Amino acid sequence: MAVTSAERPTGVLDAPRPQHAMRGDIQGLRALAVGVVLLYHLRPSWLPGGFVGVDVFFVISGFLIIGTLTNELRRTGTVSLRDFYARRIRRLLPAATATLLAVVAAVVLLLPESRWPGFLREVVGSALNAQNWLLAVLSNDYGHATAGASPVQHYWSLAVEEQFYLVIPLLLIGSAALAGKLNGRTVPYAVGAVALVTVASFAFSVYYTPVDHGAAYFVTPTRMWELGIGGLTAMVLHRVTLSRAVREVLGWLGFAAVLVSCFLYSTDMMFPGYVAALPVLGTAAMLACAGTALARLLSLRPVQYVGDISYSLYLWHWPVIVVILEIGGRDRLSKKEMLLALVISLVLAALSKQFIEDPFRRNRFGRRRGTYLFGLVLVVVSVVAASIPWYTAEKHLTQLASQTALDADHPGAMAFDPRSPRPVPAGVPLLPAPAVANEDGPYGGTNGADCNVYGLDYASTACSWGDQTAPKTVVLLGDSHSAQYSTPLIDFARGDGRGQWQVKAMTRNGCPFNAVPPSEAGTLLTSCSDQNRAVLDRVKAQKPTLVVLSGMSRESYVSDLKWTWTSREEMVGGYREMLKAFSDAGIPVAVIKDLPRPNGQVPRCLERNADDPAACGTPRAEAFQGEGDPLVAASEGVSGVKVVDLTPWYCKDDVCPAVIGNVVVYRNNHVTNTYSRTLANPLLTGLGMI
Repeated sequence: MAVTSAERPTGVLDAPRPQHAMRGDIQGLRALAVGVVLLYHLRPSWLPGGFVGVDVFFVISGFLIIGTLTNELRRTGTVSLRDFYARRIRRLLPAATATLLAVVAAVVLLLPESRWPGFLREVVGSALNAQNWLLAVLSNDYGHATAGASPVQHYWSLAVEEQFYLVIPLLLIGSAALAGKLNGRTVPYAVGAVALVTVASFAFSVYYTPVDHGAAYFVTPTRMWELGIGGLTAMVLHRVTLSRAVREVLGWLGFAAVLVSCFLYSTDMMFPGYVAALPVLGTAAMLACAGTALARLLSLRPVQYVGDISYSLYLWHWPVIVVILEIGGRDRLSKKEMLLALVISLVLAALSKQFIEDPFRRNRFGRRRGTYLFGLVLVVVSVVAASIPWYTAEKHLTQLASQTALDADHPGAMAFDPRSPRPVPAGVPLLPAPAVANEDGPYGGTNGADCNVYGLDYASTACSWGDQTAPKTVVLLGDSHSAQYSTPLIDFARGDGRGQWQVKAMTRNGCPFNAVPPSEAGTLLTSCSDQNRAVLDRVKAQKPTLVVLSGMSRESYVSDLKWTWTSREEMVGGYREMLKAFSDAGIPVAVIKDLPRPNGQVPRCLERNADDPAACGTPRAEAFQGEGDPLVAASEGVSGVKVVDLTPWYCKDDVCPAVIGNVVVYRNNHVTNTYSRTLANPLLTGLGMI
């Protein structure tokens, strides 16, 4: 089960201290949290809200670290930043670095070169404790939405924590200084400062999560309040003594809150926001239950052992799962693979705890300066080890990407021409090379405009090709499944149609040309539908010769972007409203039926099956499963609208091949730009342009 934008990556936060230095039930809480995370990653359907394990870890971390710093503040009146960060380097960095270096080795030795740049980029981000911000940016990258998760995606939570602990010690020192100036007690000022940050972060999380759901999951400001709750719990418990009965009730209520979250939460919810309050407050309640029946249960030695290795177990389990999935070319582990991943993860975690975590935590390196130098060396080694193969792969892949010129040996779609199929010679390298096929997309931009995300403020000449004075104009509208057919139209306007046709593209990736907005996690996404109405008015005013439309199926929007409509009929109705508007304006429309949906990542399959591309084909029944193309259904009965069906150039008999005429057909769920070029004749004929 490779994590996509549809699943919640989770994280472990702070390496456990030696058992004698902490309550046994806290180690048990770590075991609970890492167990929840592990089960969720092995099989998400078994525990759909298992991603809340990260929230449990955040609260525990805040409880321990802020509690410890507050005690130091109480004893000495300040916080030693040099000692604090030296401890964190010894506790966290060695095991984290060992995992990163192992990931680099696994990527280079076991995975295809096409995966190196993306994965190794994230290794660098993880080594620099910036992984959460990198993932926040990628969460808004349409091309990344359907990509598999990297083996180090889980390092985002370590980055959040380290960024938080750059702020909190300074905040405590500042509060102590303020207390001294005002002749006040230090700790109450510290409590107030932490409370202020916690409330502000929670408010921002509630506000920002519906605004940008993907980024909100990763960015530090939406998560600080969770660590703050843990810290405030430690501060309060230092001053307040709860009765045994109250602790018993709080503990079991907290335990229930976390379990309810694990079983009833899902990735469709607006998380973190206020939704995260249930597992966060539940964990805080369990931290207050020392000396209770629940605490004794969590203190059982087998449970404590899992807590002892929880940091290393988290670090290792996710790379193990991802590498197994990548090698097998699947997005879900089989039961045997689940058992294998579990055993390997436990063994690596035990070895890491004994031979890396414990020895380095105890080693003082002579003095603090030695610790900092050691930490710097570890970071530099990780960055360099990942950057060298990353650069090498980028250079080679760039060279491959430039080799896409079609010739007689690469007839592509014309090998399926029903009237005169072109011959397909054997032993010819595929175009584009499978390693770069996922990057073989259509236009980028013109006149400084990004034509993949057409903007209403673009100049009239932006995203326009061919002679501006040509008597005929074709306008391309819709999402990326419409944009993928732009290249043969542009080639025609610059070639045989020169002086007769111009092409205007107003497409927007991930935005169907629909009047009804979709929803994501219960939030209505109106940006696309609002722009569609403005574009509709603009096109009607231009009166083009032809409008061309295409779009992803409802099933694809659900699986790839988690966008939903209340029903298929609603989506069809939204399309029909737009089509009728063109019909009423007397503007002809051609709807291109959506292409077959390939089974899995075709380029990666071809890399694994270089000698047997047929193994990467998709049965026709699977390629067209679902309710059918809603845009085609919407066109029925609308005057002036015709349907262009290119299926015969994608599928033959009962299979839709991954390679046709020595050309790779698919990049993720789109057609490669190279194969799109070979569709020129059937496409232009169907559109009536030739």
